[in-house]
Amino acid sequence: MDFLSDDFDRQFRYDGPLGAEWHPQSIIFRLWAPLADQVTLHLYEAWDSAVPFTSRALERKERGVWETAVPDLGSGVFYTYQVTTLGIRGEEAVDPYAKAVGPQGRRGYVFDPSQAQPEGWDQDTRPLLAHLTDTVIYELHIRDLSSLPSSGVQARGRFLGLTEEFTQSPEGLSTGLDHLAELGVTHVHLLPVFDFDELDDLHYDPEQYNWGYNPRNFNAPKNAYSSDPQNPLQAVIDLKKVVLALHRRGLRVVLDVVYNHTYSIDDSPLNKVFPRYYYRLYGAHFSNGSGCGNELATERPMVSRYILDSLAYWKSEYHLDGFRFDLMGLYDVETMNEASRILRRDDTNFLLYGEGWTGGLSTLPDDRKAIKRNAGKVREVGFFSDDTRDALKGPVFDASKAGFANGSPGWDENVRYAIAGCLGHPQIRWQNLNGYHEPWSQGPHQTINYIAAHDNHTLWDKLARTNPLDPEGERIKMAKLAHGIVFLSQGIPFLHAGEEFLRTKKGEENSYRSPDAINGLDWSAKARYRDFYEYIRGLIALRRSRPALRLRSSDQIRQHLVFLETLDPGVVAWMLRSWAGGDPSEQLFLAVNAQPRAREVYLPSGSWAFLADAHRAGAEPFGEPSHGMVILPGRSLVVLATQPSGLNAGSH
Repeated sequence: MDFLSDDFDRQFRYDGPLGAEWHPQSIIFRLWAPLADQVTLHLYEAWDSAVPFTSRALERKERGVWETAVPDLGSGVFYTYQVTTLGIRGEEAVDPYAKAVGPQGRRGYVFDPSQAQPEGWDQDTRPLLAHLTDTVIYELHIRDLSSLPSSGVQARGRFLGLTEEFTQSPEGLSTGLDHLAELGVTHVHLLPVFDFDELDDLHYDPEQYNWGYNPRNFNAPKNAYSSDPQNPLQAVIDLKKVVLALHRRGLRVVLDVVYNHTYSIDDSPLNKVFPRYYYRLYGAHFSNGSGCGNELATERPMVSRYILDSLAYWKSEYHLDGFRFDLMGLYDVETMNEASRILRRDDTNFLLYGEGWTGGLSTLPDDRKAIKRNAGKVREVGFFSDDTRDALKGPVFDASKAGFANGSPGWDENVRYAIAGCLGHPQIRWQNLNGYHEPWSQGPHQTINYIAAHDNHTLWDKLARTNPLDPEGERIKMAKLAHGIVFLSQGIPFLHAGEEFLRTKKGEENSYRSPDAINGLDWSAKARYRDFYEYIRGLIALRRSRPALRLRSSDQIRQHLVFLETLDPGVVAWMLRSWAGGDPSEQLFLAVNAQPRAREVYLPSGSWAFLADAHRAGAEPFGEPSHGMVILPGRSLVVLATQPSGLNAGSH
């Protein structure tokens, strides 16, 4: 039967339990393999046992499911399936629903779930969040946080490195978990921590590294980050300890997920149990919208169900607070909307966002892709705003081309568009935009504003390419300005780890498998660029203290955000009026100057106080302008708020 047909879906679509289900007296094994002739279960005493201690055939049940129950297996056992399809006996396969795997991901492991609970897990609670636009995201790779000695972390490169407290750099400044809490972000976005290929689980080598976008077993944590890589249960416990530690410090946790492709086709558990079904096809070939050789057919009922089951499992089992979707343009909008419906049942602020593009041509029709221009079809999902990124620092695919913050003319309108959240604001002059010429965002919760992420150059490395003749001090001003606009724009700000102290990857643009010497965070840079770090920290505090910077709807933005006309190119000014979003001040005045020369900016009448200038930012006002105007130094920003008459804001 053609598995692409409606008849196949009607006959074999299945909504019952799948995977290995542990019970005290027995374990039930279930696998969906509707075209299989035979399925054999192999059980192993250890991850490296040469042969199984027993094997048994599964029984065909309804709708393509195969099942068996095995008694008296104790608290855990390694297992594989071997599927015969159309008379061809395949290689042993890991259960696609395996919740833990042995080293190198070659065998599944089923365990007593009561043994996978760290102390205090049953008291874990999700940190409060009033609205999605209150979010400040911090993107982090587990290994980058602690791989270098300057982290002061003992469990370097491991899950538990993110749970250690009171760690310090050689200069005595906080690192790791304490640093994240000190910085003031709300969400920690972890790059892939599921089982992936091209990183040895058993031997830590500082020269061998991978971001993790090589999916192998989607539901099992990566053993390489475990404190005991030979024990699959320990990876489960250690990752839960990470979530628990972050939650206790008021930080929500987002997991980076990669259901758009598998690292391998032939070696993929999905393809071994049901050849070709899980993948989009182009005639006899595999569609390659990921740029990695294949893409999952998310629109097929049982592929969609697999993704939704996996997301629900990660959320429930690990108490997660959000997901980031790699190459989200390869997901169909129906699956994304169903994910939103399921995952937000008990938390309307559960965070979902992703890359609104693909990595190549896909057979999925454009009108079904979860891409930026279809944002209106997936209204509860956020999209990375490459519009904001490129406007501020220049196109990522032309390393030598600058943007607004690093001195290139012609980006003013794009910056206004970014400040307004990339939505339909009446003051945007669409004909003046570089690139995209129509709004895509349906609301600020959909707009993920950022200047850099794990891929492409860090901002500091980009500035070294675009402005090699400018002294370091000027490039620091550019970095302050670029990050400042991100934190002052409507939407959700996103910060790549280490950007708060001018992270460099030594010029490496694509560090997906570069060594720790390139990817590891140099915590001594926090002391070296302490003023810059405090400025970013102050911007975060300012944003979190001011509802006007975190408006909750498109209507609020159009009502309260007003751009001011300026005569100078490279200068953008705007107001947030009428106690916007319930702000304590009637008005906020904001201006950014990308020119190297100072500019005078005149204020509307009223009593004003500084919240940010070229050197300082924070939640508390710290001075007053004189004579109804401010001098806006070159490559800087200013934020002022009205204050009640007679209230002294202090001095510089």
